[in-house]
Order: sequence, then C-alpha cells, then structure tokens
Amino acid sequence: MFLKTLLTFAVICAVYVWYRTQKAKQADYDAKIQGRLIAVETAKNAWLRPLLYGIVALSVVAGLSMYYFSWRDDNTQYQVTITNPQSGVTETFIALKKDMRGRLFITQSGREIWTSDLERIDIKKLSSGSN
Repeated sequence: MFLKTLLTFAVICAVYVWYRTQKAKQADYDAKIQGRLIAVETAKNAWLRPLLYGIVALSVVAGLSMYYFSWRDDNTQYQVTITNPQSGVTETFIALKKDMRGRLFITQSGREIWTSDLERIDIKKLSSGSN
C-alpha cells in the first residue's frame, strides 16, 4: 500500500514539474514574441529535479522488487501428498505454488490432479539451496 502511495506521489510530482516547465517555456516564448521583458523570473529549485528523479528511480526499483519476489514466491516447489482414507493409498507429487488452486493442482510434468473431499492433502515446502 505504501508503494502505491509513493508511486502516485511520484506521478503527481512529475506532472507538476512538467506543467511548470511548459508554463515557463510558454511565458518565455510569449515575452520574446511581444518584445517584453519578464519582470519576475520563475524560481529555480536545483533540488527539485534530483529529488523527483530519485523518487521515480525508487518507485521503479520497488516495482521491480515486488515483481521479482512475487515471481519467486509463485515458483516455489511444494511436495503434495494425497492420502485416500478408505484404501490408505498415498501418492506424492511436486507442484509449483502458482499451480495449486484449492483441491486442484498441476504437477511439474503437466498432470492436472483433482482431489475429492474425502482425500487428505498434505503440502510441504521443498527446501532449496538458496532459501
């Protein structure tokens, strides 16, 4: 939520700066056309442009980070064990988190598995070397 607010603030600031520069260019053009001098110069804040570039860069980095961590979370492997309580038969599959939806999941080999309400599902995260 904070990143959405930060992104909105960055867009508003960028539009504000763009509007000010366009307005200054128009005032300068009008003054040259009419042959008048501008009595009051527009304030030039040297800190505003680097601040806005920093906010935009921070927003881009935050967005890319959120996308990467979401992708990494969705591609986490889980071991899914299905146990039939009537026969006692146990089957084990490996599936990605993004491929698990309720009682339906798709294995890494592409098999689509639907389970009944009677079957017990155990899901265990597989450990990887980098996590």
